[in-house]
Amino acid sequence: MLHTILWVPSIAIPLVLMPLKEGYRPDSYMSLGKMPFTIMQIGIFYLMVYYLYPKYFLKKKVKTYLLSIVVLCIALAVSSAYIHCAIEGKFEYQNLMAGMIMKFLIAIAVMATGTSFLLITYVVREQRLQSENLRTELGFLRSQVSPHFMFNTLNSMVSLARKKSDKLEPALMELSNLMHYMLYESDEEKVSIQREIDYLQSYIDLQTLRFGHHVRISFEAEQPPEDFAIEPMLLIPLVENAFKHGVGMIEDPEIIVQLKVIKDEVLLMVQNKFNRQGSEAKDKTSGIGLTNLKRRLGLLYPNRHMLNMVSNGVYYNASLKIQMHDPVPGC
Repeated sequence: MLHTILWVPSIAIPLVLMPLKEGYRPDSYMSLGKMPFTIMQIGIFYLMVYYLYPKYFLKKKVKTYLLSIVVLCIALAVSSAYIHCAIEGKFEYQNLMAGMIMKFLIAIAVMATGTSFLLITYVVREQRLQSENLRTELGFLRSQVSPHFMFNTLNSMVSLARKKSDKLEPALMELSNLMHYMLYESDEEKVSIQREIDYLQSYIDLQTLRFGHHVRISFEAEQPPEDFAIEPMLLIPLVENAFKHGVGMIEDPEIIVQLKVIKDEVLLMVQNKFNRQGSEAKDKTSGIGLTNLKRRLGLLYPNRHMLNMVSNGVYYNASLKIQMHDPVPGC
């Protein structure tokens, strides 16, 4: 359909306008050499589309592609100009050169338009493919988070069950809240950051029930703007990692979680005491949590996030800063 729209006017317009020309004859369209020029131009156009473009342009051989186009346009201009002069029986140098130049410029304009259209189509197709691949990869990464997180959370339940603790029932209620979020909201592309904060609160409450007074746990979160949205399950890995490495064979364990809103940014800071030997042993089977987080951040917030994890020998500090909105160009 698109090709019909492109070429029908090229042939029809001269046919419609030609009778208005003084001295018109029924065979004048052919005698002026327009029909041979149009037919050859169509042939060269499709040679470009189906052969030159995929063979050279898409393989990054742009110079060869452009040179081929120029050579073909020159050949088209010269041959069609000579055909015109042969039919008219007039080989005046000035008219011949003027015809060649005009036909060359027309051919170049058509080929440039065609190349631009092909390039735009290619870019749009590539962007669509990248977007589909991105959604597929993010879906896969997100699907990994839930089982990984549930495995660690169920370990907390097992610990309480073994102790026959009265805290098991409220812990199961917190687990129910966590699972509701994971099952019914984490499949959304984005959720309000307040829902992520509530999720963190439920997880920390669950860990507080598990460890009680044996671990000092602090959680502070500033109220974020209502329009702040984030991908689900993006903040939990750092908090989960703190509980994984910040309890156990550690003297006076302490975990501090802070979430701040600074203008257009969200800053999550997590600090925990750690035992280097114990952490190294756990790292060998640490799973996919932080690796998964880094990959998702790279896909979702390229050049808009900063993730730092440092240790001073006693405390392990992790921080994640996310710019919530795209920066305004030029600012």
